Amino acid sequence: MQVSRRADYGIRAMIDIAALPPNAVVATREVAERQDIPQVFLTKIVTRLMRAGLLRTQRGATGGIILARPAQEINMCEIIEAVEGPIAINHCTRQPSTCKRDTLCPSRPVWQQIQDDMVRTLMDVRLSDLAGAPGPHELAGPDTSR
Repeated sequence: MQVSRRADYGIRAMIDIAALPPNAVVATREVAERQDIPQVFLTKIVTRLMRAGLLRTQRGATGGIILARPAQEINMCEIIEAVEGPIAINHCTRQPSTCKRDTLCPSRPVWQQIQDDMVRTLMDVRLSDLAGAPGPHELAGPDTSR
């Protein structure tokens, strides 16, 4: 299993916007450049994030995109589901009735536990936590092992 490129880009864009000063409005082009995301692709992702109520636009000469809610009120699960749809590790974890083996399947409880744990973890991670985390260049200190 792998996080899609669209979900990864959506998370990176939201972290980028959340790391700006509060109420800062930014052009999608600037986020695309900073995050190395194709602008056309990011524009489609931003549309989905706006529909989900995570971003909003501001028109005018200084227009652009802005968080629709404070970063501490947005979790990682919301971002992923905004760009990808509902998270489901297997179709039976979202709609058990779609599988005729639902009550007989020995692996379904395992899939369901993985699903529940993953969603719970993603819901616990706030955008503000990610935006305030040091970047890779800040984590690497001088090599003192020599």
